[in-house]
Amino acid sequence: MFNRAILAVLAGAIMLAVAPLAQAVEIKHDLGTTEVPDAPKRIVVLEYSFVDSLAAVGVAPVGIADDDTRESIVPAYTAVIGDDWKSVGTRKSPSLEVIASLQPDLIIADTSRHEAIYGALSEIAPTIAFDSLTGTYQVALEAAKTIAHAVGKDAEMEARLAEHTTKMEGFKAAIGDVSAWSAQFIVDNGEGIFLHSPVSYNGSLLSWFGFKNNMPTPDGHTYEEAIVKTSLEQLSEINPQVIIRGKYADPGLTDSWVGQPLYDNVEAVKTGNLFDVNAHEWSRLRGVIASEVSGANLVEIVKNLKK
Repeated sequence: MFNRAILAVLAGAIMLAVAPLAQAVEIKHDLGTTEVPDAPKRIVVLEYSFVDSLAAVGVAPVGIADDDTRESIVPAYTAVIGDDWKSVGTRKSPSLEVIASLQPDLIIADTSRHEAIYGALSEIAPTIAFDSLTGTYQVALEAAKTIAHAVGKDAEMEARLAEHTTKMEGFKAAIGDVSAWSAQFIVDNGEGIFLHSPVSYNGSLLSWFGFKNNMPTPDGHTYEEAIVKTSLEQLSEINPQVIIRGKYADPGLTDSWVGQPLYDNVEAVKTGNLFDVNAHEWSRLRGVIASEVSGANLVEIVKNLKK
């Protein structure tokens, strides 16, 4: 009886000693190392790609920086996470007051956008940060894995990424060899034209599928190097064979260029290989689910290439 009592006390002591270790996990991220509670339940995300990462493993956040537009959280995400989240404002300037009111146990922030407020966010809840805004496709996948680890969904993400690889390789096979084609994703907001360079998310995704990019590859990964505001003259010099265009305004600035020789003689325009895609899905969404949407779009685009 005495020995049993001692064993029971020892077992209890061991459990108490181990319990704190199970209550937190150390997550290395772009802005440091943060202890995150085991399987956090009240998560606030400040970029769309982090919604993507959570949806990929079936986790619903309580707060989203949705740019004050609930429709920006696309059906591919809401089909998984539902619509019972609270907007915390814009991605660029989320409301710290609203975030705090949600009593989060984890905040997921963007390295570029939120470094200046990282300290304030960390005072509200453990905060981890990743480069969504200027990161590449591979960076987005690595961030998704780390986020899954932070929320206790490693196995689910491993299975989802295996499914993702199968889907993406299937798209690549359907697209075939496009190494002879230069492709350029551009955003037209009605007032300016922005080219996504080889170090951007979309530039790297197009490269993954095998397309060339006629833009020079910058040395760094700043926003200005990833997303390059350009002119008609610069577009003419780059002269892509395929243009994938996301328009936020209709008519767009590129529509006003129609009839100008410099624009009409851009290879993609001249041959009819200019294709419009959903601007929001292509230019703002990044991650596992978003890249599969882009892959499906590219399969259709390649089917319609005029050679």
